[in-house]
Amino acid sequence: MAMSFSQQQKAAQIQSQRMSQRQIQSLRLLSMGAGDLREEILAQVEKNPALELVSDGFQNGLQSARFKNPANGNLRLSASGSLGQEKSDAFQEMLESRADNRESLFSHLSAQLNLLDLDQAKKNLCQKIIGNLDSRGFYILAPSSLLDKKAGESPKLLAECLKIVQSFEPAGICVENVEKSLLLQAQLKDNPPPLALFFLDGRLDFLDPPRGERVREKIQAFLKERGKLLFANDDFSFLREASLEKIEEAIGFVKSLDPFPARDFLQEETHYVIPDIIVERIQGAESDFDKEEADWKNQIVRVGGGLAFLVQSSDKMIPKVKISSQEFDKKDLEAAKAFLQSLEYRENSIAKAARAIVQCQAEFFEKGPGHLKALRQKDIAKKIGVHESTVSRMASSKYLKCQWGFFQVKDFFSSSVAGTSKDKVQSLVQEILAGPFGKKMSDQKICDALLQKGIKLSRRTLAKYRAQMGVASSRSR
Repeated sequence: MAMSFSQQQKAAQIQSQRMSQRQIQSLRLLSMGAGDLREEILAQVEKNPALELVSDGFQNGLQSARFKNPANGNLRLSASGSLGQEKSDAFQEMLESRADNRESLFSHLSAQLNLLDLDQAKKNLCQKIIGNLDSRGFYILAPSSLLDKKAGESPKLLAECLKIVQSFEPAGICVENVEKSLLLQAQLKDNPPPLALFFLDGRLDFLDPPRGERVREKIQAFLKERGKLLFANDDFSFLREASLEKIEEAIGFVKSLDPFPARDFLQEETHYVIPDIIVERIQGAESDFDKEEADWKNQIVRVGGGLAFLVQSSDKMIPKVKISSQEFDKKDLEAAKAFLQSLEYRENSIAKAARAIVQCQAEFFEKGPGHLKALRQKDIAKKIGVHESTVSRMASSKYLKCQWGFFQVKDFFSSSVAGTSKDKVQSLVQEILAGPFGKKMSDQKICDALLQKGIKLSRRTLAKYRAQMGVASSRSR
């Protein structure tokens, strides 16, 4: 039976709505930076069973935001009367009114590092390791990602520096997680019970619950299972000889350790920048690169004079996902496909725009700050064949890493002042201020000096640029 007109109209409206939702999702993902996108992908995998996590090259980097603190065994809860509540409120008010004069973990560890007589290579890497610790004292990024091979930093040097920082107070920092922290604390103590080290080495489940008799039963079951293995040559004699008294002693030892040894230090708010785009200059580029063109497919931007750049998205930071091979509800499957299409749209849009930016700003990537050209988002949009709003979303909350450092993508778009980019004008202002009379030059005199270089700038605009550069007025300089 043919579909009625009203049914056709309803179906068309639903299809239109679905397309609209997909477009909204695509634009939302395009606006996200690498850090936010990572969290969004992991949330979608957890939410939609039709999505499967293939790999996560950054899984040993940022710690999960959903980390749950283990229960404090010393915590006691009880009801309190009005008098007790009043005293508690007064005590809390007193605490909150006092200035927090505690030292930060970073400062505490850096002070210990400065007391050591280390060569500069070790000191530099140790400082990077300290800067890679969060407020709990755990790794933010995988330590191997800190190595600078160009500076001759090797895995062997990294291992040595990790041991140095792990020897600092408080004991138990510079590790991956709570379990590793507890094990390190035990290893740093004098004569730790072998039974306690056994539990801490990936067998904390033996202590759940932490009662001697139950723990002994689990030890006996473990030994029985080990006995079934023909080539079990591990020395577990201390387990066979473990009395109830020794088990209780090991449990008490483990309880004495602190799962969060850095908790008493000042908590500093830290922001970590994850680059969305990485630009590398290709050394020894072929001499036939004599024509300005962009090779999108090979991720290479070639410009005149044999100059070429490799422009890549930092996909190591982004988890890889796919459609699960198992059968799922049709609605979940459609949502998963739409999400993957939105991810692909985001990647392609950023890739094209990034390479177009590098091509237009080749002089900056070759020579550094002070060499940006005037560039509008409209110019890039026209170059890659998209709407200007797409480029605007792409530039939002994105960071680019190159040999000159980290930059916000939006920094590469600059209006011109008398045909000169804002970046170039600020560079010229720096040169003027660095001159013999620059320190006492007023904004008007700086404008006059710029005019002699062919750049007409109002005093108000100059003052705005100077403030953005962090340069004080002539009275304060």
